[in-house]
Amino acid sequence: MTNAIYKYGIKELKTCVDLSDIAFLLEVEPKFLSKQIYKTSDEIKYYSFEIPKKDGSKRAIYAPNKNLKFIQSRLSRLLYQCYFDLHGEPKFPARSISHGFQKGRGLSIYTNAIRHTGRKYVFNADIEDFFPTFNFGRVRGYFIKNKHFELNETAATVIAQIGCFQNMLPQGAPSSPIISEFITQHLDYRLQALAKKHRCTYSRYADDITFSTNLTEFPAQIGVLSTDQEAWTAGAGFEKAISSCGFKLNVKKIRMQQGYQRQATTNLTVNRKVNIGSHYYKGVRLCAHAMMTKGKATAPGKVSTPPGDELNSHRIWGMLCHIHDIKGRGLPHRALRNYSPTHPAPHYLRLMRDFFHYHRIHTSPKPLVICEGKTDYIYLKEAIRWNMADERVGKLLVKADQLPHLKKSSKGDHWLVDFVNHSDMAGDLLGLAGGGGDLPKFADYHLDRIGKLHADAPPGPVIIIVDNDSQSEGMWTFIKKATGSTTKVDGSKPYYHVGKNLYVVPIPSGGAKDFYIEKLFPDNWLKEKLAGKSFKIIQKKGEKLGPNDYGKGDFATKIIKANRGKVDCSNFLPLLHTLCDVIQGK
Repeated sequence: MTNAIYKYGIKELKTCVDLSDIAFLLEVEPKFLSKQIYKTSDEIKYYSFEIPKKDGSKRAIYAPNKNLKFIQSRLSRLLYQCYFDLHGEPKFPARSISHGFQKGRGLSIYTNAIRHTGRKYVFNADIEDFFPTFNFGRVRGYFIKNKHFELNETAATVIAQIGCFQNMLPQGAPSSPIISEFITQHLDYRLQALAKKHRCTYSRYADDITFSTNLTEFPAQIGVLSTDQEAWTAGAGFEKAISSCGFKLNVKKIRMQQGYQRQATTNLTVNRKVNIGSHYYKGVRLCAHAMMTKGKATAPGKVSTPPGDELNSHRIWGMLCHIHDIKGRGLPHRALRNYSPTHPAPHYLRLMRDFFHYHRIHTSPKPLVICEGKTDYIYLKEAIRWNMADERVGKLLVKADQLPHLKKSSKGDHWLVDFVNHSDMAGDLLGLAGGGGDLPKFADYHLDRIGKLHADAPPGPVIIIVDNDSQSEGMWTFIKKATGSTTKVDGSKPYYHVGKNLYVVPIPSGGAKDFYIEKLFPDNWLKEKLAGKSFKIIQKKGEKLGPNDYGKGDFATKIIKANRGKVDCSNFLPLLHTLCDVIQGK
């Protein structure tokens, strides 16, 4: 963890006396800030819409315009840094009492839920109309009177003007969560004292409050069963603490869960350990299968509100990542390739692999390029830039009319091909962790899966680029077996159509042995010194660099990328033309 959330923090904020000082900390012009908060009409400031709640009612969301959102995002980062300055990173996250809106502090719905595992009673309640409870005067007054801030009145007024809309903190504004978190601390202190007095555990995640205990009887000051024995209500002590801090409970969402029932908080089960609810997991699994086989999915009630909501692959992937985050907490980190038939991977990991392949590979709107290592993508992008005047390269690999800004950035929509970078997720699920050893396994998996997946149109080519050296023998063997070739496969062809939409492109070697992508660069760049060290071009996996060596990562970033426009990449043109041939189906 790091406290570098923002360059300014509590020390700088306390010195502010007017709008110009606040503008300086937010790194915007005072005129720009003044115009957005004082001279822009309410109709332009926000776009409002409603989303359904679980109980069938509607929640109003206020989305700020891009200028105001930019200012609020800067304010949010500033205040998060203030929060970190004041409270630091918790040594024991599970002992914290507030777990929502905690950027940079390692707190989440998981750390909130783990406080309440294995309890006889789990008592939940929600604060009603959480964000609207914080009006302009309350926000302004907090920053003036709170002992940690004690801001100048003008500076506090500016912060309240930035954060509030129509006399409330709008749900949807980037600054609302952290402002609400500061103001709600007083409530946490009151409820923590109440919990301690009655031998309970207390925690809060945003507006979701939880008490739990193993006492024989649940404390009546916190929660009490109504006389008709049908519903639980807040106890007198709980009600008093809530009202004295300016809040109100949602009586419809007060619920008691005892040990013989399914116990949950923040939608995670806590009976024996923190886990995903079985109904939620089954619902997500159903949606993932429907999306992969039919191209569309409708959410059941346990997965989304409202039931019947049409899902896209991004939402389903987010749900699977949430499941992975919770279920994987108690397990050692382990890539799928490290499991075996005798010790198979958990079902959720296998489901994630299949859906990641569908979401990232199968449905890509662009031709996909997969390389052996992370540095290869840097080489390819630099080579495309260098050869951008070539008609085929400019037409098939990059948008030539957007090239001026390519000299500063590699981000954006200007690439006409998609590069599957070796992220941790790609490595863990698909074996794309760098190095060519696992690429034949990925190729085999891809060919097996593609026929089982839905596609509105024939999927674009998936192109694997491999070095032309002895390390690629496994790939040549796989290609020969997959294609049923009666001739030798040795990387001498420009490319191999392995099957369906899968292609393998060897680095063009001109007949030379042990030829790898770095050899396409001129010798003078391969011999370039870096702080007196020489480039070690051959480095086996796990091998450590010598004291006088630097590796491929530094060569790619500090030599090739750092000298953009100077490194001659003409030798890459045959490789780039081969990619064009594959894309055009030649």
